[in-house]
Amino acid sequence: GPAVGLTHDDVAAAFGAFGEVQGVSAADDSGARVIVRFREPAAAGAAMAALHGRPCGRLSGRVLHIRYSVPAPPKAPVAVSAPPVALSSSELGIPGIHLVQEFVSAAEEQELLAAVDSRPWKRLAKRRVQHYGYEFLYETRNVDSKQFLGELPSFVSKILEKIVTFPGVKNCTGKLVDQLTFTGKRISLWCRFVSTHRHTLSIRRNDFQSFLGWTLHYGVQAIPQRQLACSKCGQWN
Repeated sequence: GPAVGLTHDDVAAAFGAFGEVQGVSAADDSGARVIVRFREPAAAGAAMAALHGRPCGRLSGRVLHIRYSVPAPPKAPVAVSAPPVALSSSELGIPGIHLVQEFVSAAEEQELLAAVDSRPWKRLAKRRVQHYGYEFLYETRNVDSKQFLGELPSFVSKILEKIVTFPGVKNCTGKLVDQLTFTGKRISLWCRFVSTHRHTLSIRRNDFQSFLGWTLHYGVQAIPQRQLACSKCGQWN
């Protein structure tokens, strides 16, 4: 090879005496070994018989040590273990999180999606949102209780009634929803519960409890039409 003063063209010309050479390439990073590819197997056999262990006049009299190249075995794919996917609250095993299949019907889902898409979106740097009741401030992860945007839209009344009366969340008893945020390409609904006895602002407190996901992607498996009700240690941070 080039490291010993022989170009690939020199090698191709020398081995071309035994048959058509398809190409010459480096065998490694040393620059001293090359791979010669013939079009016909018989030409490779003839070159091996004539040149292995013998000096080659066309290559400055160098003694060649030749062997057949062996195709490298394909690399085995790296096994990637998929994260476990829980399809029920009992499988999930996290207190305060409830997964309810078919929490809304397909018709209810389409009705809600159409209603949301018919309203204007506020576009942020990484998301688009619609706020009702109070605007959720992503900078402070909170709401400003002094900036009331108006009553919640009527098209979510049935869904909110299901959420508030959901028997799996005991802490929802006697509480109302006063804030909604729709977000994302796959529309998701965040709702804020406010106690009838006290008004809590911190998004990390128990009064902020529910998330309704439309086509929620949990792990690697899509879970359509599910309700996640979070409280206490089940809250999302």
